[in-house]
Amino acid sequence: MPAVMSWLVFGLACVLVAAGAALGGADPVDAAVALGFTPLGAYLLSRRQGGAVGPCCLVTVLGAVAYFADSYSARPGLPGARWAAWVGTWTWAPALLTVGGVLLLLVPDGRLPGRAWRPVAATGAAATTAFTVVAALVPEGADRPFSVGALAPVRDALPVVVLILAATSLACAAGLVVRTARAQGEQRTQLLWICLGAAAFVAGVFLPAVVRLPAAGVPFILALPACVGVAMLRHDLYGTGPWLRRALTLGLLAGALALLYFTVDGLTGAHVAAAAAVAVAVEPLHRWLRRASGRILYGGGPDPEAVHARLGARLAATSEPGEILSAVADAVAEATRAPYVRAELGAPGEPLKVVERGTPAPLGVSVPLRFQDEILGALGASGGDARVLAPLASHAGAALAAAHRAAALQRSRTLLVTAREEERRRISRDLHDGLGAFLAGIGFTVDAAGNALKTDPERARGLLTQIRTQVAEAGAGVRRLVRGLRPPELAQLGLSGAVEHTAATLGDGGVEIEITAQDVGGLPAAVEVTAYLVAREALTNAVRHGAPRRCAVRLGRVAGGVELSVRDDGRGLGPQAVPGVGLTSMRERVEELDGKLTIEAAPGGGTVVTAWIPL
Repeated sequence: MPAVMSWLVFGLACVLVAAGAALGGADPVDAAVALGFTPLGAYLLSRRQGGAVGPCCLVTVLGAVAYFADSYSARPGLPGARWAAWVGTWTWAPALLTVGGVLLLLVPDGRLPGRAWRPVAATGAAATTAFTVVAALVPEGADRPFSVGALAPVRDALPVVVLILAATSLACAAGLVVRTARAQGEQRTQLLWICLGAAAFVAGVFLPAVVRLPAAGVPFILALPACVGVAMLRHDLYGTGPWLRRALTLGLLAGALALLYFTVDGLTGAHVAAAAAVAVAVEPLHRWLRRASGRILYGGGPDPEAVHARLGARLAATSEPGEILSAVADAVAEATRAPYVRAELGAPGEPLKVVERGTPAPLGVSVPLRFQDEILGALGASGGDARVLAPLASHAGAALAAAHRAAALQRSRTLLVTAREEERRRISRDLHDGLGAFLAGIGFTVDAAGNALKTDPERARGLLTQIRTQVAEAGAGVRRLVRGLRPPELAQLGLSGAVEHTAATLGDGGVEIEITAQDVGGLPAAVEVTAYLVAREALTNAVRHGAPRRCAVRLGRVAGGVELSVRDDGRGLGPQAVPGVGLTSMRERVEELDGKLTIEAAPGGGTVVTAWIPL
């Protein structure tokens, strides 16, 4: 609601200025102040930025009220002209005095520079209020429709109020200069912009009296809100730039068209000619001012809208991970103009793909590439600002997510093929060097026993004993092969029975292990093996390293998968704990099946290992 109301205030200012101009117009200074600051105030309030600067800027809508009231009262024969003239005598004061005083203390962050400035701000606010009240209520002339006669003596104190206002404004201006001289880095740049705008504002207020042209000061007055907007939002530009660019373009366009209208009207005295000039100039002026606002905001750098548009076009035209990364890297190089840019896809230290631009150099800034809650990689540059890189990374998130998944799938396929071939090689080696050799030896021994059966029965009996021993060794080799393919306790006892067997083995050390298993029969082999190995590893780690008194294991089907939870009341994981081979192996096994594994501290002490494996 505050955002809507702030933009309604800006709309009211535009309507009042347009109506005042249609009536013939009055002093354009009040209109320029209103049209310059109300859009900035509405923008700041809608974005919830700038603190007290936004409300102070919206106060300038009273300048539009004063402009309309003066224009209305200047037209003879209109009803209520005396009331309009009275409104115009005092509504200009809060708008102009707030800009020339307190606002200079609040920019660029919306807070006073320090406690020492509180009396100055309070004095300025009190003097502005007093001046407004005196101008509105103290009688001056007989034609005033509303006045308080008892306050007539107060008018004698008006020069003192004016002196206080002048002193307050000078103090605020001096404070701005001192803050600028003492500031460093980014804050100094912001304050320099505001100093430039303040100097132009002062020139715009007094210039019409020098050149005898009321509209001469309008561009200078509009320079202050433009500079304040740049100072406050330029360094967050790539997040707010499009909105600010539109506001700045419209503000400059309104000022330029107003200046053109008043100039043509003043030179020719023909309202029709002035309106025709405005109608002819509005479109080319809008195009030129849009480019000019881009140069003002982006400091001569590339236009983010154009960079994002080109990046979007390239992303829409490709689906290859390498080409997508290249497009992102090119966009970053264009936006930051950094000598070195690096875009990588995958986990830190283990990138799936890397694209570089420029000569390798240390990265000055780096932002994660993410889609939803998933971190896909990183985007870095040797120069620039993270606030420049972040929108580009966000813009490319969806495309990179697809590329990341494609690259991860390709890597998984490669790992799967590699693991399959390594397993085949192991089995082939075990069969050839182990079981094959045993069977060949048994064959030779059988032949020897057959030859000795008639001639040397005693030797034949010895060879048969040897054959028995060789067959037993061959059986042990077969069992080793089977164990390597699938845990035998899992094949014999099932998932819950195998976990209970492991718990019984580990529970001999005095640890009480409770197991609850529900509906875990008939699971796919891969899911069953992974769940068992994770449970065994979690229990083993807890008993060996956590010194628990009690462990609880929960197994069951939930949410389209199998959930395993192992909780202990031991020492838990320390703050500097580094995942070892066992924890890494558990995580890899679960993620191979597209599951999730979490390891966290249990409430009250201990550790909770939770794995969810989809069916």
